[in-house]
Amino acid sequence: MSFLFLLAFAAKASAGEAAAPSEPKAAPAAKAAPAPAPATPAAPAPPREAFPYNGEVTGTRVYVRAGDGINYTILTVAGPHDRVRVKTRRFDWLGIDVPRTCTVWVHKGMLSAQPDGKTATVTRDRVNVRARALATSNVMGQLPEGATVAIVDTDGEWVGIEPPPQATAWVHHKYVRKTSGAALPRVATPARPVPKDALSMGRSLALLRDARMIYEAELKRPAAQRDFTTVLAAYQKVAEKSANEGLARRAESARQRLLKIVDLHKVLQAARKPIREFDDKYKKLEAEYKRKAGLPNE
Repeated sequence: MSFLFLLAFAAKASAGEAAAPSEPKAAPAAKAAPAPAPATPAAPAPPREAFPYNGEVTGTRVYVRAGDGINYTILTVAGPHDRVRVKTRRFDWLGIDVPRTCTVWVHKGMLSAQPDGKTATVTRDRVNVRARALATSNVMGQLPEGATVAIVDTDGEWVGIEPPPQATAWVHHKYVRKTSGAALPRVATPARPVPKDALSMGRSLALLRDARMIYEAELKRPAAQRDFTTVLAAYQKVAEKSANEGLARRAESARQRLLKIVDLHKVLQAARKPIREFDDKYKKLEAEYKRKAGLPNE
C-alpha cells in the first residue's frame, strides 16, 4: 500500500508541476536607434568685397551714370582698359570715383567763392552735388560745410566744380574687371594726366569745329529727329585726350551744356507724349461719333 501511495503522490506532483505557469518572457530588446548622420557643414559665406579696389573697364561703350540704375543721367562713356577706382557696390552696380573729365554742379547759393575765382568754400552742411546744372538733376553726393571745391564752370545759378571725393558715379559690374594691386588712395584734386595718345592742339580744334558744324546741322532738323550722339562723342574725346588743358575744359563745358539741352528735350518730349495720345484718341472718338450720327467729316 505504501508503494501505491508513493506512486500516486509522484503522479500528482508531476501533474501540478506541468500545470504551473511558465515565467513571462522578457520583452524583446528595443532596437537601438540609428546614430544620426553627421550634420552637413553649412557652405561658407562668400567673402565680402573689400573696398576700395582698382578696376578696368572691359566693355566698348560703357555708360557711366549718376546713379545705380539705367534711368539715371549718363555722365560720360568709358571705353576698354579705362581704369576706375571702385569704392562701393549696390546690387549689380559699382560705385566709382567720378571721372576727372566730368563736371558736377552745386548751387551758387551754397558756396562762398574765393577772390581768385578758382575755388570756393561750402557754406551749408549736406549740400547736394548734382549731375547737371538743374535742381531736378540726380544727386551724386553731399558736401560738408567748410569743404573747399575747385571751380571749373558756371551756368546761371549753378557752379561747375571738379568732382569731389564725396561724389559717386556708377557702372554696371559686368563691365568692370578687378585688377591686382592695392587701390590707390583717392586724391581730391589731382593734376590732369596727359594721355599717351594725346590730341594735338590742331587736332583738338578740328574736332571742336566739326562738332559745332554737326550740332548746327542737327538744329535744322525737326526736334524729334535730332541726334547729338556724334557731337557729344567729339566733345568727350577732346575733353579726355587733348594735350591742351584749356581746350579740354572748353570741350567739357560744351559737352555739359549740350547734355543739359538733351535732358530738357527728353523731359519735354515725355510731357508732350500723353498730350499727343489724348489728341489722337479725341480725334478718333470725334470721327466715330460723326459716323454714327451721320454727320459729315470736315
